[in-house]
Amino acid sequence: MKKAMVVVVAAACLSACTAEVNELPPSEADSLSAAIIGGTIDEGDPAVAYLGIYEKRPAGNVVTHNCTAALIAPTVLLTAAHCMNFQHVDSGPVGQAFFGTDRYGEGTWVDVKEVHYDPAWNKDRKRDGHDIAVAILEEPVAIEPLPYNRTPTEFVAGDTVRLIGFGRDDEGWSGTKRHVTTTINTVEPLLLGLGDADHHTCWEDSGGPALMDVNGVPTIIGVTSFGESSDTNICVNGWDTRVELYRDFIDQFVDAP
Repeated sequence: MKKAMVVVVAAACLSACTAEVNELPPSEADSLSAAIIGGTIDEGDPAVAYLGIYEKRPAGNVVTHNCTAALIAPTVLLTAAHCMNFQHVDSGPVGQAFFGTDRYGEGTWVDVKEVHYDPAWNKDRKRDGHDIAVAILEEPVAIEPLPYNRTPTEFVAGDTVRLIGFGRDDEGWSGTKRHVTTTINTVEPLLLGLGDADHHTCWEDSGGPALMDVNGVPTIIGVTSFGESSDTNICVNGWDTRVELYRDFIDQFVDAP
């Protein structure tokens, strides 16, 4: 069954939206957000989760950032720093993570107890990198974590990658995990440009992983950071934070060797 269409707005990052806390059915409040363009429903990749982060508001806590994240340790999700740009709640969980295919269907919800983002991240300078963060779960999840790239890597345009996210698809629907196989189109010192005109990330895919086979093992090489929209508010490209550059920041939360 299709869900209510989200309304897309042009913005630098691919996450922000508003919905009542614990409100699982879609609503018009799920507006300022978006899924993989050119992708298909992903019933695998159990380590990739929907991530909703709360903000304190006068009327009560609300989800202001709907993003995607990847489990890299039993209680640690890797995501984007701009997904954490919120005012902390006074007590209790600061968000929720959903493990499953459709966040409006069957799956497992786990509270997020705290978040941490790279202190060098600057929301006004998206091309400066550092758009990397972790969300710490209240309890461990019995899912095999994904490895992340911890080695300096010389990427090449044309290398194959797979993008995963819960954001907007070609028809404007979000909340379902989708994936698409595409290629690296641009390599920069801090960022990777991923996909082509018909295969890339979009709103609400923020924080989701870009996977590349490293020695035969799907490995996170990038985290969805930002993209641009056309005049008709259609996502036209996607850029990822290069994960290997932030090994020291990530390792401190997962106790990597």
